[in-house]
Amino acid sequence: MVKLEMESIFILIVSFVIIVMLARELFRKYMEINRLKLEHEGQIRAARKDSNERQRNTIKGQISETIAPWLMNAVNSVKELNFLGNPIDFVGFKGLDGDGEVEIKFIEVKSGKSKLNKNQRKVKAAVMAKKVQWVEVRINDTDIEEKVFE
Repeated sequence: MVKLEMESIFILIVSFVIIVMLARELFRKYMEINRLKLEHEGQIRAARKDSNERQRNTIKGQISETIAPWLMNAVNSVKELNFLGNPIDFVGFKGLDGDGEVEIKFIEVKSGKSKLNKNQRKVKAAVMAKKVQWVEVRINDTDIEEKVFE
């Protein structure tokens, strides 16, 4: 009978230890889940803030491109500008409204800390290296004649 009581007490102690260990592990998992939730919420807030900032910058850039033609000195008037949009914003023909010489200008409008993208850098490099040509294309009834002037 004493032996049965000792076995019962031993089983109760082992069961209690197992329950305590399981409760401890459950609490640890609960705390880990809460930590991950807080981290995730922080990441969501940061992503939203970044998204809003990017959206504001995009809108500022679009506004800059819209008002830039009236503010720039690269051309004499807005009539001397042709909007391209991609890969650069404008081609300007300074002096086209007058009788003097015409200067052709490739114009990219940037705002804030924005930088030229890869294609814009390529266009800039080509212009700086004077790799510019006049190409005249004539379409006749069925033939296309192309002349390159250098």
